Amino acid sequence: MRTAWVLPGGSTFGAIQAGLATALIEHGVTPDIVVGTSAGSLNAAWIAGDPTVRGVEKLRELWKSMRRADVFPIQPMRILAGKLGLSNHVMGNHGLARWLHETLPFRRLDQAEIPLTVTATDLVSGEAVYFEEGPALPPLVASCSIPGMFPPVKVGERWLVDGGPAAFMPISRAVEQGAQRVFVLPCGGTEPFERNADRRRGVGSIATWPPPKTPPRSVGGVNGAALGAAMVSAARLDMQLNASRCELYVVPAPSVVGLSPYSFAHSGALIDTAWRSAGSWLPSATPVPPGRAVDIAGKPVDDRLAIRDSAPVS
Repeated sequence: MRTAWVLPGGSTFGAIQAGLATALIEHGVTPDIVVGTSAGSLNAAWIAGDPTVRGVEKLRELWKSMRRADVFPIQPMRILAGKLGLSNHVMGNHGLARWLHETLPFRRLDQAEIPLTVTATDLVSGEAVYFEEGPALPPLVASCSIPGMFPPVKVGERWLVDGGPAAFMPISRAVEQGAQRVFVLPCGGTEPFERNADRRRGVGSIATWPPPKTPPRSVGGVNGAALGAAMVSAARLDMQLNASRCELYVVPAPSVVGLSPYSFAHSGALIDTAWRSAGSWLPSATPVPPGRAVDIAGKPVDDRLAIRDSAPVS
């Protein structure tokens, strides 16, 4: 079966995908194609460059070495300009571009070892834009350009931003490329994750799903949460639509409730937790059931929400 890995976005929680990828490869589940969005596009690029045990080991090392200043530089004047409406972003993307240039194992998308697709959003039309060849750096930076935080990136005649709004979990694209089996590697899920742990003192807190039912306190927080909810809803629909068109799996991932998406402090612990949870799940993994409404982890929920689609598996 032609196997695709789909890697959605998730900012610094992309570290989770390094752990999930390690478990998959160790269990013999290697990708024929990879499709990524936002932080998932970075991981997809590194995996496409070396889809082996050695490659995912390097990916884990990269995530553990990343620091906030590498990607999210604090620039007071930019932030002030953004707050005053004098700029359409609050952070520059030069740090991300420089870091990618220094770490990416190839310069063109079509130089990867396996087919790679990078997803971005056309800021004018709202369409998903897919890149599979040509220079690697512009589409990867565009795919990670969180709206309002980083500036839009012009590629050709299009102004592009983060791929999440148009195709947060681009399963459909993988199926269109001939994937018969798809593994989704999320940047967060419903598995418990121990945060702020001090094992010497035996203390820590467990992050679990669902999150507390209290709204964010800031305008930006509410806007971000609303955008996140829209992307989760679209991802659930994409899973429902494609569960009958391919053998679809959603790899279990740790909950990131209460963690900052702009901090790398928990990267190592998230990688290890994801690695263990995916490794335990794989021997008895079952695909997402066709014709059922599912939650973000691919588990069935109220059938009244299901999309009816009887298309056969290709």
